[in-house]
Amino acid sequence: MKNISQHLMSNLLKIEIIENDKGGHEDLIFEIPNLISQRKFDTYYFALAIEPKNGIKEIKNAVAELIASWNKKQTKMKNGQVIYLPIDFSDQYTGCLRVEKENDLNLTYGFSRRAGWSVDPINPTEYYESITDFGTENEKLLIVNQSEFEECLAELIEKLKSE
Repeated sequence: MKNISQHLMSNLLKIEIIENDKGGHEDLIFEIPNLISQRKFDTYYFALAIEPKNGIKEIKNAVAELIASWNKKQTKMKNGQVIYLPIDFSDQYTGCLRVEKENDLNLTYGFSRRAGWSVDPINPTEYYESITDFGTENEKLLIVNQSEFEECLAELIEKLKSE
């Protein structure tokens, strides 16, 4: 039985870094089944944050650092609290996951007009609670168990660091 729940958890959220020849564009694959379909985001700002970068391994580690930062933040959430976890760093906006704690976590996906270049992509502590212009991309809401979300993020970190 344990395998089934583990399987479900690791499918909660997917992040993958791919090699392409687009110079840090469209190389971060992000998906939350039941919330948003697969997207391709840029690792460009991650690369800038870790200059000089030698390759995809450093990018994967940088993205793993972001996920670790998310995990640290979400584990400390109190009921009624809302945080924003940025993942899509673009020139004109940031795509992010809105997380609201009401016993379980309510996840919605959307964006803020906060420019990606103004956010630390590895440890965006100033971002989490400062977004005031969040707009949802769709009307979907995904309710997840907080410990399952934590475990899923931990698995993602491990996967990114071991590849």
